Amino acid sequence: MTAPIRLHLMRTDGYRGARQWAVLLACAALLAALLGLIRFPAAPLLGALAAGIVFGASGSPLRVPRPAYLLAQGAAGVFIASSMSPAILVDLIQDWPLLLLMTALTLCAAFAIGWAMNRLTGIAEDVAVYGSLPGMSGAMVVIATERGADARIVALMQYVRLASVIVSVAVLANFLPTAADTAALARPATPLSAAIAIAIAAGALFATRLRALPAAGMLVPMIVSAVIEASGWMHLALPQPIIIITFGVIGLEVGLKFTPSVLGHVLRLIPAVLLSTAVLIGVSGCFGLFLMAVSGLDLKTAFLATAPGSIETVALVAISTKANVAAVLAFQTVRMFAVVLFGPFIVDRLLRLPIWRRAAPADTRSGS
Repeated sequence: MTAPIRLHLMRTDGYRGARQWAVLLACAALLAALLGLIRFPAAPLLGALAAGIVFGASGSPLRVPRPAYLLAQGAAGVFIASSMSPAILVDLIQDWPLLLLMTALTLCAAFAIGWAMNRLTGIAEDVAVYGSLPGMSGAMVVIATERGADARIVALMQYVRLASVIVSVAVLANFLPTAADTAALARPATPLSAAIAIAIAAGALFATRLRALPAAGMLVPMIVSAVIEASGWMHLALPQPIIIITFGVIGLEVGLKFTPSVLGHVLRLIPAVLLSTAVLIGVSGCFGLFLMAVSGLDLKTAFLATAPGSIETVALVAISTKANVAAVLAFQTVRMFAVVLFGPFIVDRLLRLPIWRRAAPADTRSGS
């Protein structure tokens, strides 16, 4: 008799669901407004993230509808492409060895942190590595589930890192100097260009069917928009309300992942997860200094290019803080493809090395 009652209480449709959504959105808007008053970068993103974490951790059953999240990904792709400079991107393609080197260094750091998590906490080897890999958090959780790893611990590690990266890059990037040549000139936009931009963003609903392409919902609209921008046909400009909503939806999607089931089951791991996250962010910051020294990029752009977050959130912060978006996007995209396409294969090979602890507590291996 308890199951129907539980299901009834967890319903999010009707008046009860509408009221919960109204309160959540009001909290997100209030926090975003407060952050905006102090000129905090990516205020809608951080306000929605904070509100989502509070609601998710308190047991709210609210979840961002998948179509809404896909549309936000598509809008983010168009928004990012509209801020890119094709000339800079062409120059970066010529530096592909540096792109691969920075990707390899970041992955090595993530594997090392995963090994340390395994040794210090006893969580399973595959869980530790999948939880430490930077790139697409949602993809890592899905891959871990398919591979039989405890997806709850992977989700905790991934989403704690993602939230931490969003906050840290937004704060630090706001204080780092901006290179003089990264400021983009304002380009005219017409009602037609706005309509086309919205239509391209809506294409994310169909692009997500391309299973072979990671983050297709964002990448396909971004590629299409980049081609239009590079051709000089028109400048795609999304209306400002849509941009704000895009930031908010992505923030809510991440924040609402912090459910009691995720937090409660692995509460003892949170200090170690926070420590490993701080170490990975710190190491990535050192990589950013190295990248600045060898590439000539400004410090803000180099820092964001090596930040271990998801591509859309880091790119959105790069835009709001006037960094070199093309450079940030190039490094983040290479790493994303490397993690999603080759991560599982590399993990399988690395787990055969004798450095790993072969036995871990049963509760970290199973879904119990």
